[in-house]
Amino acid sequence: MNKNTFFYLLIIFLTFKSITRAEFKKDNLEKEFNFKELKWDLSPLKNEKNPLWINSPDDKELMINPSKKFQKDIKVQSYGKAISFNSIYYPEISSYVPNAYVQDSDVNITSSTRLISKTRHCGGGNFSEKCSDGLTELDLNILRGIKYSLNTKVSLQSLTNRGTNFGEGISMGFKLAKEISNDWSLAIGGENIIHFDDTIDLGRNFYIVTSTYREIGSKNKKTPPILFLNAGIGSDFYGYKGNGFLGETYCFGGNTLTGDGSDTCSWGPIGSITFAFNDRFAIVNEWFGYSYGSGFSIKPFESSTLNISIFATDFVKGFPKYANESCMSNDCSTRFYGTISLSF
Repeated sequence: MNKNTFFYLLIIFLTFKSITRAEFKKDNLEKEFNFKELKWDLSPLKNEKNPLWINSPDDKELMINPSKKFQKDIKVQSYGKAISFNSIYYPEISSYVPNAYVQDSDVNITSSTRLISKTRHCGGGNFSEKCSDGLTELDLNILRGIKYSLNTKVSLQSLTNRGTNFGEGISMGFKLAKEISNDWSLAIGGENIIHFDDTIDLGRNFYIVTSTYREIGSKNKKTPPILFLNAGIGSDFYGYKGNGFLGETYCFGGNTLTGDGSDTCSWGPIGSITFAFNDRFAIVNEWFGYSYGSGFSIKPFESSTLNISIFATDFVKGFPKYANESCMSNDCSTRFYGTISLSF
């Protein structure tokens, strides 16, 4: 499939998606209206002294009984690598490590660009034209229910004409997420699974991850501090060299990082831990097999989905041990990477 055909298909898909989403919203609004027109009667249990719902004075509606405690379910969803908490947008909770949360119901597309100050094998300095690199990704929602979602991700690896032509290195992946409970979610997926040309050197990165969170301090705040945890296993880039000790599997094609020319790849553990102080700023630490990262993520504007994240990596000498094998003179130095993302 050539690049022009791929982009034509992408435009057709987005047009179809927007039409079907509009029809879906219209259908839901009609159902919600009919639901509100139903007549409700109160039938409290015999042992229920203070029922949750009581009749209003006009006997046409029901109202919450103020004498009974009521706790609203917390809804945590994702948009790209960022999170929404009860429909309030929070910053990104990782850069490389995927999360398991269901797609946010108000987001269809997330565009993200990751910039790298220097690749490991390059002998130049940080942010030099010779050594810097980048990647653009489009995260597209295909299916979405109350407790599940299916997304596809399109990646464009070549953003310059250095080594490969601009627009080459196109690949596609997916993410299937399921809410297990209010506190836990599970996802299976993969990045760069389908290669549209032979210039891709990012591996075929399947993963299985779980995600959970804990509110810190008072739970009455609209934007409370939250601790987020992602943990799971992943292949190839995630199971790179010494981290790929969990085993090998078939990876649905060649051009892998860990298969030594075959169509297999290695698996290893991945994870991230993030402390979001509020809906604007978060401290992030992640382990993604190839390396690790520590940094922060900010959401500059309250009502916007714009996120900016900055990380440092390879700043611990000799860790991981296999990193030095990819660095010039077998000696790695601190590098930086970051993402800019926007959802709509």
